[in-house]
Amino acid sequence: MEHRVSKSIIACAIDHAESAVVRLKTSGSNGYTLSGCKTLPHGLQSLASGKEKRLLSKLKGYCSAWREDELALCVVTESLMPLPACFPADATTEESREYCCIEAEHFLNRPEGYGCDIARYANGHATGNNKLLLFYPVDPCRRIAKYLSDEHQILFAGTAQLPLVHLSKFTKEPQVILELENSFVLFTISRNGEIEKISFHQVNNQEEAEYFAMKELMENPICRQTAVQVMGTRADKAMMSLIGAETSYPLKPLSILPSMSISNPQRLNTSSPAVVKAISAAVMTLEQQL
Repeated sequence: MEHRVSKSIIACAIDHAESAVVRLKTSGSNGYTLSGCKTLPHGLQSLASGKEKRLLSKLKGYCSAWREDELALCVVTESLMPLPACFPADATTEESREYCCIEAEHFLNRPEGYGCDIARYANGHATGNNKLLLFYPVDPCRRIAKYLSDEHQILFAGTAQLPLVHLSKFTKEPQVILELENSFVLFTISRNGEIEKISFHQVNNQEEAEYFAMKELMENPICRQTAVQVMGTRADKAMMSLIGAETSYPLKPLSILPSMSISNPQRLNTSSPAVVKAISAAVMTLEQQL
């Protein structure tokens, strides 16, 4: 297999209660080396509580160790609005962005307040031009990207959904992820880098979160055969035990797939969802550059 030119990137992921900065470098023909990994016990909740300046300055400080590297950024969102769309098969990146803006004008009340991640969509009859537009409130992602762009070129800024969907390229099995946050339940099935199903539910309390989590799992038989990766603020031991007892489905925490060739001789801790999201963003963005 052809040896590729080595390239490195920094990725920053801001979750609800934690943030992570990683540096990933291509290694050999299809592997990666994790050469840096830092976590902070502060995330979106800290941004909302007036600690934004302290958090951002720490993140920028971590990133400053590799000033020459480009950067990928993913920020958790409180709301996600999926919209199926069909683009011309030969649409360029710029044309796709223009189509997104047109769709946003029809779909949203305040389109200027939203960002859009464009995912490949395999809804039973996949073709290259089927897309799923994932609209999300663009702040604070836009604000953080602007802050970090003082020292780094930003190659990707958006939610963690595209990076997580990209992970499904590394396994033959479908990838099922259940995200249980204080304000929402998000369920996705993806395969080979394409979304097959996505459901987003706003929730107001624990009972609603339990209801929608069970509903999605029970309505999708694929969950019986494929381990469901679970993450989020509400994904504590009690919630995992409840779901496991009610459904008897296999559950496991979100993790980097064993099939991904990532060497980290420093034995850095890669188990937190924020780190998984950051590594996913780095891998996705590097592969798009190669």
